[in-house]
Amino acid sequence: MIRNIIRLLICIMLFGSVPLPTTGIVYTSSVEAAQKKKSSGKKTKKKSKKKSKKKSKKKSKKKKSSKKKKSSNKASAEPVQSPSPIKKGPKIDVASYADELFILTGQLAASNKEMTKATRYLYQERPQKKVLRINAKPFLTTGDYEIDARNNQDNIYIQRQLGLHYESIGNWEGAKDIYLREVTKDPTNPDVHFYLGSFYAALGEYEKAKHSFEEALELDPDHKGTIDAMAMYTSTPDQRVLSQDILGMSSKRVPDGPAQKLTIIRQRISEGRFADAQRLAEEGHHNFPTHHGFVQLIGETHLALGNVEDAKASFQRAIKLNAKDKAPHLSLAKIYFDLGKYVYAALSFSDVIFLDPTDIESRYMQGLSYFNADEWGRAAAAWEDLLHYRPDHGLIRVLLPQTYYILAIEYNRLGNPTMGRQSFKNALSINPDTGQWLPGSMAALGKYYREKRMYRQSVAAYQEVIELNPMAADAYMGMGITYWNMDEKQMARSSWETSMAIQPDNNESRGWLILFQQGS
Repeated sequence: MIRNIIRLLICIMLFGSVPLPTTGIVYTSSVEAAQKKKSSGKKTKKKSKKKSKKKSKKKSKKKKSSKKKKSSNKASAEPVQSPSPIKKGPKIDVASYADELFILTGQLAASNKEMTKATRYLYQERPQKKVLRINAKPFLTTGDYEIDARNNQDNIYIQRQLGLHYESIGNWEGAKDIYLREVTKDPTNPDVHFYLGSFYAALGEYEKAKHSFEEALELDPDHKGTIDAMAMYTSTPDQRVLSQDILGMSSKRVPDGPAQKLTIIRQRISEGRFADAQRLAEEGHHNFPTHHGFVQLIGETHLALGNVEDAKASFQRAIKLNAKDKAPHLSLAKIYFDLGKYVYAALSFSDVIFLDPTDIESRYMQGLSYFNADEWGRAAAAWEDLLHYRPDHGLIRVLLPQTYYILAIEYNRLGNPTMGRQSFKNALSINPDTGQWLPGSMAALGKYYREKRMYRQSVAAYQEVIELNPMAADAYMGMGITYWNMDEKQMARSSWETSMAIQPDNNESRGWLILFQQGS
């Protein structure tokens, strides 16, 4: 292709150097041809006149002479145009241009080779990635657990998984049948007694649980599962009594065992001697590293001493040692909630719910954490699940409609009225008494808009609360904070003074007024 272009350029240059005929030359040749035609025509006329008019020779001669004169005059009058001068440009040396063109062509070919070499990876045929369809594994169903347990009758741990599944779905009788059958099948295994005791403890039947735990400790005074479980039984007075009895029994049988250490640590904590309890817990973990109950106690003592970050690290370490234990998950969730890290608190409460689906308090706290984090949809989903376990939960029948109403307002603001209407219907279906939850919804929206710097919407929301409940001191306080952020100092002071007039012991409003006085 390049060679053809070069040849074409050389031909154009060669033809351009040859001068072409101009219009002047063409014109002179046409004049000469016209004169020849006139002369030949005159000769033919003379011959015809001689034949036809022999008598009037003199007259014809005169006419001929006059015509000759006229023709000569015309010929002399019509000058022959000379050809126009040709403007010649600079002379072109074809050989030098061809040589230069050849050199440039060689350089272009070399640069093309270098470019091809540099970009060869762009044109290589890369192996196409095959899109594989990834099918997520579904959760095991009850039938899957039952088939697995039926095929492994002698595997106590698979039977335990089926029992835990029955507990998670509320099939308590099915779980009890499994544990009783395993105790009958292998009464010398301390694990089966521990499983049965944990089941009774989950139902709140602590006396039966105590009997099962005692059987486990009689077979193995240092039974890890039982001792670790007793270290975590501190939520209710009944659990604490059970824990003290079982740990005391183990410490009597094995004075130097972990149970004796745990008992002493519990006594130190109850006496308020947290530093001593922490020291003993660290020693116990060093001597018995497989017992994660000591790590949990280390975290509790750190928390009691005010070392929040150390306590959080201890609880996280306890989770790594035994992720199936509920206590460290719950302790970590409470720390996150107290720190205001509501999303992380909700995730930790989710772990607690996974281990114990019947924990109503954790379900409530999960939804509240999402609510405080302005995750309205997730809060609604968490509280909807809670209603399946506790349909008559009083707080949920107020907070869940608030959440749905907030969702309705937000959907309408974002241009989705269909979802807004559906959310409002959901709120009314849970609690049609709007007076119970509507002011709370608008107060939550006022705070939410203020955090997003939507100050006008925040003020409007608080004003709506005041219209619904003129004695809402918190609404005046919240509106004052919004005015303060808007740099409306006097309006803020007026709102806080109104809040103090309605509720004189409102310490938060008093604090804002003190801040206003210091700033002025």
